[in-house]
Amino acid sequence: MRKSTLFISAALTTFMLAVMFGVVSAYQNIVKSASLPEVAQAQPTAVQIVNTPVPTQVAPITPEAAAALASQVINRTDLFSAEITQFNGTDVYLITFSSGDLVYVGFDGQILSISKIPVTVVNQPVVTRKGNNNGGQNNSAPRGGEGEHEEHDD
Repeated sequence: MRKSTLFISAALTTFMLAVMFGVVSAYQNIVKSASLPEVAQAQPTAVQIVNTPVPTQVAPITPEAAAALASQVINRTDLFSAEITQFNGTDVYLITFSSGDLVYVGFDGQILSISKIPVTVVNQPVVTRKGNNNGGQNNSAPRGGEGEHEEHDD
C-alpha cells in the first residue's frame, strides 16, 4: 500500500475520532445539565390580588386535536390532511378527508363549516379522423409480411 493512502486514511480516522469525541462530550453536557436540580428557586412573595376584568383567551388547539374533533363530528376516519387556511377572514384549520368532506375548525375548537369538495366534470370532444379510407384497419400494424422479420448476418 502506498504511503499517501496510509496518510490519508490516518488523517480521516483521526478527524472522525475528534468529531465523535465532540459529539459524546456535548451529549454528556446536555444530560448533566438536565439532571442538575434547580439551584436558585424563587421564594414565594406576598402577592396583592386585584380584581380587574381580564379577557379570557382560549388556548389554540393543535392540528391533531382539530382533526380528531372533525373526525368525531362527521363520524369519518379517512383523514387526508390538516392545514391552516383562511375562512371568512380568520385563520382556521382546514381538515380534509379522502371522501371529499371538508371541515373548518377554529383555533378555539369550534366547528365553523362542514362541506364537500365540489365535483367538476370535464367533457372532451370525441376526435374523429377524416379521410381514413382503410376500412377500419389500423395503419400502424404491418401488413402482409412488410417489416415482420429482419435478417441479420452474425
